[in-house]
Amino acid sequence: MIPFTYCYDWNVFDERGRQVAMAEFAANGAKHLVLTNALIEMISGNPKLYLKLRQEARDAGLDFVDSHMPFNFETDIALPVPEYCPQMLARMKFNLELIHDYGVDTCCFHICSRYRKEYTMAQHMDAARRSLEELLPVAEELGIVICLENIFQPCNLVDDVLTLIREFPSEYVGACYDIGHAYLMEQGMHVPGCVVPSHWEGVAPVPWEKDVLDRMLPHIVNCHLHDNSGDLDTHTIPGMGRIDWAPAMAKLRTAPRLRNMQSEVIPVRRNGLPIRAVVESFKKILN
Repeated sequence: MIPFTYCYDWNVFDERGRQVAMAEFAANGAKHLVLTNALIEMISGNPKLYLKLRQEARDAGLDFVDSHMPFNFETDIALPVPEYCPQMLARMKFNLELIHDYGVDTCCFHICSRYRKEYTMAQHMDAARRSLEELLPVAEELGIVICLENIFQPCNLVDDVLTLIREFPSEYVGACYDIGHAYLMEQGMHVPGCVVPSHWEGVAPVPWEKDVLDRMLPHIVNCHLHDNSGDLDTHTIPGMGRIDWAPAMAKLRTAPRLRNMQSEVIPVRRNGLPIRAVVESFKKILN
């Protein structure tokens, strides 16, 4: 059975809050959690928490199955500023070690979280290639699949993801399919106030996409599931947006490399949703 995992806004809680939230996930039938970018940042700088967090999950009857690498300009694989790269790569390698220690074997990477307009898209992509050349041997040794995510920003489109997968033909490089980001790129052109054009202003005309799931399907290793209405990247529960879930889930289940599915709903900071509502919404679409 494909494990289903849940991310959460862990960094807004103290220790007791984490324990209560984990217990509530378990009480509502969840079994697996995501080692999120926030959690990785927390444990990478706190050795005591690194040991404690794993035990907190075990005490609640949960485990960590997949992960999301921290993302910002200084931790992107497409970082085009040479003087920043050695520190970024050292941090990435250290984080891969932490992920491995938690028994996690898939990790989502953003190619480019913050596009810098003083550099070209080609320069960003060349930086991503150099990063993968250095990170892939580490991932292969640890048995962790680097999963490149489709986003709606420059250097994160399906073509960019598939280009890097073709150029690094390893079982330890794959795709992270984000259904919410795909929906924005496929439907946002028809929705007033869509956030996508603001990310392309001064860079290029928006290269709206189609058939994102079909194109990524052979390479999908993990996925981010959340809903929106085609305007904002709200990361809300299925049913609160406009995504047609039944055909998408049926097709996603046929992905030959799929290892896990993930709720990337952001319950607290963006949506004010209880854990029960999140878990129940995914039970409906999974059944």
